[in-house]
Amino acid sequence: MYKARNLIKKYLKNNRILFNIVAKIILTYLKFTYATSKWHFVWPEGFSEQKINDENGLFFALWHNRLVYSINFFRRYTKVCALVSPHADGKIIAKIALMFGKEVIEGSTNKNARTAVKQIIQKLTDGAKIVITPDGPRGPVYKNSSVITKIASKYNKKIIPISFHSSKYFKLKSWDGMFIPRPFSKIWVVIGEPLKLTGNELEDRLLLEEKLNSLTKKSESLMI
Repeated sequence: MYKARNLIKKYLKNNRILFNIVAKIILTYLKFTYATSKWHFVWPEGFSEQKINDENGLFFALWHNRLVYSINFFRRYTKVCALVSPHADGKIIAKIALMFGKEVIEGSTNKNARTAVKQIIQKLTDGAKIVITPDGPRGPVYKNSSVITKIASKYNKKIIPISFHSSKYFKLKSWDGMFIPRPFSKIWVVIGEPLKLTGNELEDRLLLEEKLNSLTKKSESLMI
């Protein structure tokens, strides 16, 4: 199965027509799923969608296996830019994000890292909202391997942790167990308070990891 999946990814990567067809099929499925699902939002006290849109540059942080839920949520905001992996999975996500009208930065912690960081800093200073999956693109799942807390602390930018879960979903046999919501679901979006960074790289990295795991457990508990 693993070899077959890799062959499919390789074929998609080398066949632009097929790649675009697959992306459009996924886009159609997601639009239908988003439209037929009931969305529920849990906001921290004193925080709102308008406050996020008023921010001049910030990070959204979520775990990699919740990315599919996030696309519809981030459509609500202006100047959103997603950091995506240059690997095959990332290219499909990037294509879909572009089809939803959002910008992307291609890079990861192990490929195009320096270029990606430069672009992130530039976008932040221009007031963009950068979407980051701190356990991506290869894991380990639910572990923060990103430098975004360091960047956020240095440039005095907020990090908004966020998690998602749905009543009905498919779960892929990928490294992260990617969740794909099914149509006619209840989808919970749990937004955390902006992190209170200390400037200590290790402490801040662990803080983000702990907050995201806490929000993920909360989103899953809402389905019980």
